[in-house]
Amino acid sequence: MWIGKRMAQMCAVLIATAAYPAAADDVVLKPLNTTQSEVAMVFIQGAGIDPEQYVPLAQAIQTSSQYSLWVGIPKFSLDTPDPLEIAECISRIMDSMHAAGMNTKKFFFAGHSLGGTVLQDYLFDSGETGFAQVLMGSFLERKYRNISYPVATLTIGGELDGLCRVTRIMESFYHSVLKASNRTEAVANFPVLTVAGMSHMQFASGDPPPLVKDRDLRPEITEEQAHTAVASLVNTFVSLHLGDSQSFSKLSKAVEATEAFMQPILTAFELEGYHNFKPPCNSNPPSSACQVGSQWSSRAQEIMGGLKVARLNDTDQFHPVDQINPVHLPHIHNNCSSPTPQCLLQTGTVTQNIYDDLDKFDTAFVPISASEMRVKMSSRQAVMEAAGDKNVNFNTSDGFSICRVINENSYSWALSSASNTTVARFQKHGEPYVMGEDEGPYNAGPLWIWDHLKYKKTVNSSGDDVIDIRSPMMRTPLDFYIKVSAGFHYCKLLSPARAMEWIYVDGLRDHYNIR
Repeated sequence: MWIGKRMAQMCAVLIATAAYPAAADDVVLKPLNTTQSEVAMVFIQGAGIDPEQYVPLAQAIQTSSQYSLWVGIPKFSLDTPDPLEIAECISRIMDSMHAAGMNTKKFFFAGHSLGGTVLQDYLFDSGETGFAQVLMGSFLERKYRNISYPVATLTIGGELDGLCRVTRIMESFYHSVLKASNRTEAVANFPVLTVAGMSHMQFASGDPPPLVKDRDLRPEITEEQAHTAVASLVNTFVSLHLGDSQSFSKLSKAVEATEAFMQPILTAFELEGYHNFKPPCNSNPPSSACQVGSQWSSRAQEIMGGLKVARLNDTDQFHPVDQINPVHLPHIHNNCSSPTPQCLLQTGTVTQNIYDDLDKFDTAFVPISASEMRVKMSSRQAVMEAAGDKNVNFNTSDGFSICRVINENSYSWALSSASNTTVARFQKHGEPYVMGEDEGPYNAGPLWIWDHLKYKKTVNSSGDDVIDIRSPMMRTPLDFYIKVSAGFHYCKLLSPARAMEWIYVDGLRDHYNIR
C-alpha cells in the first residue's frame, strides 16, 4: 500500500533498520544496538495492515529499548491473522530471525487489533514459552476473566481508537487492575494503559484498510508521538519482566494516569449497573458476585417523585420487566402525615438494562453500554401523596414528559462529569443528544416493554446534526381501574454510561473521523 513519498520513506526506514528479507514478505528487523543482551519480539499484524506498516513503530521500540531488540513481523494470508495459520507464521518468523543471526531465547509477543485477539488465544492454547505479550488496540477477552491467564499481558488502548473503543479498555482496566486482589501484582503482570489523543491506526503507519478508514477517529497527536509513547510503555513492561525492578515505579505511574483518565467512564458504568462489571442478581439471592440494582434508577425515582421538602430513599432491583411469575413492580413502603424534612419515604424500583446482542462477541465494535434502561417507578402523584400531600392532581403531577426530564439529567450528568478536553472536543465535533417529548402512554405492559428508546438522527434549527431521543412511557393514576397497576410511571431511560460512551466515542464518528 506504499506509494510515492511514503514508499521512499519506508525504503529509507528499512535500510536504516537493516531489515532482513524473510520468507513470504515477512519482516525481520535486526537490532539497532548490538552491545546489549538480545531480546526478540514477534509482532502479529492487524487485519488488512501489511507487516511493513509496523516498521516505524517497531523501530521506535528498538530505539528506546535498553536491549538489543530483534523484531519479527510475519505476514498472514490476505494480511489477516488466522488461528489456523498463526503457529506456522510464528515458527517461520523465528526461523528467519535465527537465520539472520538471532541467538536469544528471550522473546515476547505483541499483537495489534485482530492480531491481539488471535495471539492471546494461541498463547493460551499452545503453552508457548514467551514471557509476556503486549496487546495494542486490543484486550484480553472476557472468556479469560475468571481463569488464570498464563501469560503476563500489557494492554494499550488509544483514547481516540474508533475500533477498539476506550470504553472496552476501561472494562479491562476495571477487572485487571481495580478489582485485582493484589494491586502490585496486577500492575506488574496485567497493566491496562491508555495513550491520550491516539487512534487505532497510529499503532501502524501509512494508508488504513477500508474498515479502519471507515471507523477510526481523528488522532490528536502525531504518528511519531504515538509511536514514542507506545514504545516507552512497551519497553517499561519488557524491562520489568526481564528483571529491571526500577521499571515498576514508571509502570505504576502510567497505571495511575490511566485510572485518572478512566474515572468518569468508570463512574458512569457503575451508575448504570453495567452487567460486565457484575451480572444482575435478578432472582438470585443478593451477594458479592452480582448487582442488586442500578444507582441511576434510584436517582430517576427521586426526580420522578419531585419532592421539595420531604425526602426519598430508593432501592432498585434488577429483574426482567416482562417476568410475570413472579411479577416485579415498584413500591412505596411507608407514608408520612405531612411533607416535612423529617419525612423519608422508602421506595423500590425495578430495572432491566438492555445490551446489544453483537457485544456478546466481545469485539468492541458496538457500544458496550445499555441501549436503554427499562425502569418501573412509582408515579409522582403516588410519591407526593405518600409524603403527605393531599388530593394531588395526576394530570398536573404526571401529565408532562418526566421521562424526558430524567434523560436530560442523564445527559447533563455525563457532560458535567467527562473531562474538560473530552467535552470541548465533543461540543466542537460531536453530534449532541436532544430529548424529545415522551411517547405514550402505553398503559399495557407489553406495549411499553417492546417499544424501545428511540434514537433518531435529525437536524436542529441551525442545520446541525443532532440525535433526537424519545422515551416510550406508561403512567397510571392512583384511581386507575386496574388497582394492581395504579400509581405507576414507567420510563425507557438513557443510561449515563450510554451518554458517556457517546461523548467519548460514537458521537464523534461522523464529524471527527479519518475519512
